[in-house]
Amino acid sequence: MVSPKKQTRVLLIQPDYPKDYSFGPKNAILFPALGLECIAANILDLADVRIFDYRILRKNDLINELNDFKPNYVGISCNFSTQIYHVYALANLAKSYGAKTVIGGWHPTLVPDETISFPGVDIIIRGEGELTFRELIAKNSPIGVKGLSYKINGKITHNPSRELSNLNSIAPPARYLRPLRLRKSYNFFGLPADLMETSRGCPFNCKFCSIHVFYQKKYRVKKIKNIIKEMNEIREFSQFLYIIDDNFMVYNEYVKNLCDAIIKSKLNMFFMTTARIDMVNKYPETFEKMAKAGFIFLFLGIESFSNRALKSLNKQIKFDEIKRGIKILHDLGFIIQGNVILGADFNDTIKDIESTIEYTKLLDIDLPTFSLLTPYPQTELRNEIEKNGMLLNKNWKNYTWFTPLVKYPNLTPDQMSELITKAYSETRFFNSPSKKVRQILKARGLSFFLTRMIYYKSIKNSLITVNNIFKRIVRREI
Repeated sequence: MVSPKKQTRVLLIQPDYPKDYSFGPKNAILFPALGLECIAANILDLADVRIFDYRILRKNDLINELNDFKPNYVGISCNFSTQIYHVYALANLAKSYGAKTVIGGWHPTLVPDETISFPGVDIIIRGEGELTFRELIAKNSPIGVKGLSYKINGKITHNPSRELSNLNSIAPPARYLRPLRLRKSYNFFGLPADLMETSRGCPFNCKFCSIHVFYQKKYRVKKIKNIIKEMNEIREFSQFLYIIDDNFMVYNEYVKNLCDAIIKSKLNMFFMTTARIDMVNKYPETFEKMAKAGFIFLFLGIESFSNRALKSLNKQIKFDEIKRGIKILHDLGFIIQGNVILGADFNDTIKDIESTIEYTKLLDIDLPTFSLLTPYPQTELRNEIEKNGMLLNKNWKNYTWFTPLVKYPNLTPDQMSELITKAYSETRFFNSPSKKVRQILKARGLSFFLTRMIYYKSIKNSLITVNNIFKRIVRREI
């Protein structure tokens, strides 16, 4: 039912991913559309808002939604370049129902001219969307709104960029907009997990990454009291929380203070996040405190085992530090997902990459994942590859992390495809699940899990969750 007091109707769409991904955990991970929930929360006083998740629902559902809701604006998120053609199709569909289309996220921010030139796209948001979308809805016009690019009668205009917002002044995500029938679909390896941010941006300058470009080379954090309040709200319907920060472990003292606040608040939740392995070696006592606070899963961008390759990627780390960091985390009872980039060194040979695969086996990474070196827009890597005539393909649908896009002097595209297939076929997730369970129990103690299971609805639900995880391990879904 549309509110009679709000004339503007906004439909926000989370697009699907391509179905031709060949590797990785496939359907074992599906997070809520946190970015759209952030946008929604900041315009709810100005418009009626609905969120549509195309990863779960289908085209007929969307057509029904467009017919029923009759949105004035349709906003579509596009973080990953490989999604852009699906986003274009959604924009065309929305326009056929009379809506103005607004595209936001990493890809349109980094490729604004190409994105706004597509006939079905009326407006793009460059950079963070909360305040920019709010001003657009309030004015009902893109003219003069910082952070927007738009076209009127075919004429393209790029407004000045918007300054980054204070994370403590924007409304927290409107999680209650999730349709009840979809909530059970959101999971992390079978766990009913939720998402949140404690910071945005990254102060580092990795050659293959564009995060520092999107966030104007700045790093900002939320106030700890606001984080604890949001965690308490999340805990009412999920015991498992993935902190989806671009780089969680940047300010050591801030992380320690946050962990102290989590422990003091007796949240008794399980936390998952990302970290740089050089910070593990530099601040092992902080990761010990994170373990006590409930952090149990870490995603590490290991990238390569070659010191030469690590240096060329601007990764401020060496192979010995990788080994030492993994041992520290395992001794603290962490589950580690580590991603390795194949072909990180332009001079790699088949032997070099086969050695990388063997090193991965030896390091005892719990969930080893692999990707091919991918030159995303506005990265130092892409500039270098284009300058040297090494870019094989400009079609965004191929920017999947698994399609060869770099012309190597010693490797063909077919060989790269064979090598990533070899990497996944020869490595296992959790070489010994029972050994991993014993390792975690030894490091954390049984009480660590009991205090969290008692809060989590019922012991029965906790046991069902554990059982689901081990079923997925056996089926190699994780």
